[in-house]
Amino acid sequence: MRLSVTTMILCICLCVLGLLRDVSAASELIIYKKVGDEVVLKPDVSGAIQSITWRHGANLAMQWDGPGNEIDAYRTFKVRGKLNNSTGEMTITNLTLQDTGKYTPEINNKIYSSIELIVIVPVTTPTVSESCNEKYTTCTLTCDGNTNGTGEVTYRWKLDDSLSPMPSKTHTITEENSSNIKKFSCVMQNKLSEESSKPINNPLSLGPGPTPSPGPNPTMPAETLKINTGLTVFVSLLTTVVLLGIIHRWKAGMWFFQKASMPWEADFWRKDSERRDPVESNGTTAQSEKRQIDDEETPMREE
Repeated sequence: MRLSVTTMILCICLCVLGLLRDVSAASELIIYKKVGDEVVLKPDVSGAIQSITWRHGANLAMQWDGPGNEIDAYRTFKVRGKLNNSTGEMTITNLTLQDTGKYTPEINNKIYSSIELIVIVPVTTPTVSESCNEKYTTCTLTCDGNTNGTGEVTYRWKLDDSLSPMPSKTHTITEENSSNIKKFSCVMQNKLSEESSKPINNPLSLGPGPTPSPGPNPTMPAETLKINTGLTVFVSLLTTVVLLGIIHRWKAGMWFFQKASMPWEADFWRKDSERRDPVESNGTTAQSEKRQIDDEETPMREE
């Protein structure tokens, strides 16, 4: 009885191993590519090939049913896909993020191990921002960059020319552990690319900046500030006009709106009595001269 049970267990194990061997259940291959690149998916196959089927996930990508048949392509692979019916290799050009996924080949009606394709974009140049306490004894540096479509990203820090051992998006510095370091920069990387930020000076060595001068009351609305400014300007202009009017009244003896001359004319600032005196004097002299001429002409008429 025991022998029969053992025999059954061995038979089951052999059947399972045979099925696994037929499916070629080897470990999956993972390929990383950048957007716009080209990839060649190579199945682990040997011998003559009579039929080929490639699937992207559960969907057909490319298919060939054997000699005498044409190669069929589906969806975007009609334009960007190529199939080598001699090797079973599938080529995809001008990769996009949507091409990411599992590709499974079936050759001669036998399923082979899948290939995981991951399409990503290169990382961008990161920037470093700082946040320090009031006394500038402790600062936290943060490495930032665009991570859309980049996949998994890691951050490392450069302390002058040495690279920090532990990856981290932030880096805290204190007077005790970083006072002798002059510059900091961060490195941002994914599976296919790496970029470094511009170095910044050690903020602890710079210290706090100058105390800003007090500005307008932060609780006062902006509209109120504008109204107050306009009112101040109006009052200043009105005061200037009133003072000029008083000065003109004092110098000219009358209000400016009673003058016939304009402000840019000399008579505008003169009193009328100063302007009439020469005229009246000239009139008296002229009348005296006319009377003298008349007296001289009168005797000649009588003769």
